[in-house]
Amino acid sequence: MKIHFLSDLHIEVKSLPKGFMSEVERVEADVTVLAGDIDVGLKGLALALQINRPVIYVMGNHEHYGKRSMGDLLAKAREKVAGTHVHLLENDTVTLDGVRFIGATLWTDFSLMHDFVQRMDAMLIAQHKMNDYQTIQLRRRHEGGEQLLTPSHALTLHEESRAFIERELAAPFEGKTVVVTHHAPSKESVDQRSMEGEAGVRKALARLSRDAMYASHLDHLVERADLWIHGHTHVSLDYPIGKGRVVSNPRGYGGIAEVSGFNPSRVVEV
Repeated sequence: MKIHFLSDLHIEVKSLPKGFMSEVERVEADVTVLAGDIDVGLKGLALALQINRPVIYVMGNHEHYGKRSMGDLLAKAREKVAGTHVHLLENDTVTLDGVRFIGATLWTDFSLMHDFVQRMDAMLIAQHKMNDYQTIQLRRRHEGGEQLLTPSHALTLHEESRAFIERELAAPFEGKTVVVTHHAPSKESVDQRSMEGEAGVRKALARLSRDAMYASHLDHLVERADLWIHGHTHVSLDYPIGKGRVVSNPRGYGGIAEVSGFNPSRVVEV
């Protein structure tokens, strides 16, 4: 199967260039995967519905930067694409032409090094520095009182998705398996820079906490899939973990902020 894959188009920040969708239409692929942060709210799904082949779609964090609560948005999103060629996966699995797709936003466990202190530090920084926790609404006023998403709730969502992916990967399946998430499944997906000296150590620790907001250490799960497609980190990637392969093809914020290596026609085969 030829899989065309994109993420982080961030149309809410910068519109797609002229001819972008025509280029997508011309891609020789059996399915298109959109790995989150396409646009806010339901707008990314509206774009997915324009694509002339089956689409696998997982939401990113930025899809939730609209006016709906998380639960309401997911319900409306499922309703929008029900019975269409767009498969919205949030702790869901679908099989297309003998290939199993397992999908979820995934969020993060804030613990790249499985260290309690580092996790608490990352969650504290996230609460005060990440727009997610100032913007994404867990509940609206009419749903029982306004409540913003917190790192603790994101961790719970991550644990639910991780358990789902583990169960699905453990289920017997004779074909190829592709996992699609927005958040990254390995520390290899975040840019690790070596720093020396005392000041460098402090910077490295701060960076580790920041990176833990974007990726989790799930290498043992990656090894059980044939392919894992993700977004979120705004870095174009292609690397192996065991028999598994991790790829990412994010646009980023477009223009001068476009990710180096982004290819709107990028295809991987399984």
